[in-house]
Amino acid sequence: MEENKKKFDWKFAGFIAVFIMLIISLAKINDLSNEISNLQGVISGYQNQVNNLRSDINSIYDNVDEKLKKEASLLSSVDYSLGELNTETHMIPVTLKVVPKNITDDMKLSVRIGSETVALERKENEFSATFPVNMFIAYDDYPILNIVSGEITRTEKLEDVYLSELHAQYLPNIYAHLESSESLKNGKLTIDGVLMFDEKPVSIDSDITATQIELVTVKNNQEINCKDITEKVKSSYHHVPVNVTYDAKYGDEVSIYVIAKDSLGYTHKVRAYCWYQVDEDSDSQTVDVGGSATIYDKNGNLLTGGNE
Repeated sequence: MEENKKKFDWKFAGFIAVFIMLIISLAKINDLSNEISNLQGVISGYQNQVNNLRSDINSIYDNVDEKLKKEASLLSSVDYSLGELNTETHMIPVTLKVVPKNITDDMKLSVRIGSETVALERKENEFSATFPVNMFIAYDDYPILNIVSGEITRTEKLEDVYLSELHAQYLPNIYAHLESSESLKNGKLTIDGVLMFDEKPVSIDSDITATQIELVTVKNNQEINCKDITEKVKSSYHHVPVNVTYDAKYGDEVSIYVIAKDSLGYTHKVRAYCWYQVDEDSDSQTVDVGGSATIYDKNGNLLTGGNE
């Protein structure tokens, strides 16, 4: 009887010892977890400091580059402004004003924009000129300023004067994309989805907006349907349900366009959807949709290309 009791006590004692060791281990694991968390916090703090330091260094580099550009520049100041758009000619008057650092009595200045060169008039130390720029032209380079003093001609690229594709500063940016599913059965193509339309004005207080919005379906380059969705766009927070069915067969190309006319008379055309499938066993082919708009004038003349 005594021997059984002793064996039972040893087992119990062993159990207690293991239990205590387990508690100690759990406490150490908890302490280790806390240390790891603290270490991670420290590392995160160091990473933030490194990121801040990188940002400061980049800012210093930018400031140094800016100062070096100013020191190397032939000009002490450059300023330009854009005037009122002429919707008949699509021209915008640009007024450029520059002040050279070292001015001579015989100094003459001119600016080259694309293939055009315009002379600047002098008034005391300032040279200026006002000239028209077509807002749909995409120039390959910045304007080039020519400075002639005696027999010496120097040039400087005006990198702070942006005259390329100025329509982005005057006309709203139109975006449209149709998220949909489609099926072709018994010669009928059914398209079911939601048209997402977005119009970004050039500024918050701009009154140049889309005044008429149409949904146009084209099959094999022939218009087969046109529907005015202006009110639907405005009343549905620019998300318009679309459920349509058209006669179609494999090999046809069916595209859905959004055509928006703005308050200045320009027409913006965006392909929001396209279906093209060679046969039943092939997948429908992907065609670029939802890109930048093609813009036309009020007479239907193409002004700038986009996604057709």
